[in-house]
Amino acid sequence: MRVGLHSAFHEESVNLAEFAAASEKLEFESLWLPEHVVIPVHPSVGPGGVVGAPIPNSYLQMVDPLIGLAIAASATENILLGTGVCLIPEHHPIDLAKRISTLDFYSKGRVLFGIGAGWQPEETIALGGDFPRRWAQTRESVEVMKKLWTEDDPSHEGVYYSFPALKFCPRPFREPHPPIILGGRSKYVFKRTASWGDGWAPFMVTPGVVAAGRERLNVECEKVNRDPEAVDITVFVNPDGELGVKGSMEAYEQAGADRLVFIVGSRPSENPYKSINEIALEVTA
Repeated sequence: MRVGLHSAFHEESVNLAEFAAASEKLEFESLWLPEHVVIPVHPSVGPGGVVGAPIPNSYLQMVDPLIGLAIAASATENILLGTGVCLIPEHHPIDLAKRISTLDFYSKGRVLFGIGAGWQPEETIALGGDFPRRWAQTRESVEVMKKLWTEDDPSHEGVYYSFPALKFCPRPFREPHPPIILGGRSKYVFKRTASWGDGWAPFMVTPGVVAAGRERLNVECEKVNRDPEAVDITVFVNPDGELGVKGSMEAYEQAGADRLVFIVGSRPSENPYKSINEIALEVTA
């Protein structure tokens, strides 16, 4: 079981470079940063698309994950750098492909490209996304990025994006490109992952949900003649949950997960260094 950390960084956080270096020293496999570019003053829905649910301040304050991960990359040598998750409809794919490949180039292939389509309508629309068809837009955006990363003089003619043959560099360090890991719990996520993704990354789900998802993912992979073992499952969990760190590792591994990412706070008042040291002790116990 590979074990990583997920944390939202903002103005009140501990030093990101120092936190990344400490995480690597403790031998965590990966560090993941989330994304929200903007949040509406009067949102129609809160987290998970729940009408009337408040949006926590941490969602409003997040730094840009790719700039944050570049800072983490400069302070480390081995830890993988994950977007957990990048909201694809909020970015133009040519610009996003450039930033991802640049980060992967300078980090020597350490990027894990976690992606999502978002749940907040006003945020997506403000940034030019087609919220009702956000996954269709996400799929086309990923198609564009793959072309840019792998083809000579790529061109594209689509519903959302069109361009003539272009020159593009740098290519990602990792070939053919960083793994594309789909977040979310939609009933369609397994078909999407099997067809054009490299992994599934549910957030705060039970081992039972993971086990059922692993079965669904295997079926969808077989439909497209793909080896199910080539598609990873990453699960984001709370280290203070009912199962605890050790129990979570055992339960989620048995359910079919390949990576467990523990969510920790980043404010000094949340004792992030104490948290990651305690997690590391349990991981290695």
